[in-house]
Amino acid sequence: MRNWQQTARRNAAPALKSAGKFIIINALNYGPAGVAGWAVKSVARRPLKILLALALEPLLKRVLRGVTARWNKS
Repeated sequence: MRNWQQTARRNAAPALKSAGKFIIINALNYGPAGVAGWAVKSVARRPLKILLALALEPLLKRVLRGVTARWNKS
């Protein structure tokens, strides 16, 4: 009975690792745009919306890359 559990754990580990990488990559790509979109949506004045739309997403992307730099092996 113990043999099938070890086999299942051995086969599940690579799948969970690749799923984790997939989640991190998507969070890096789409997370800043979602946060920037929420911030732009919550601002009422049009000039400030345009400024936020142009500046906030690249800034958030840079911050997230810095935070997750130790997991990136590029």
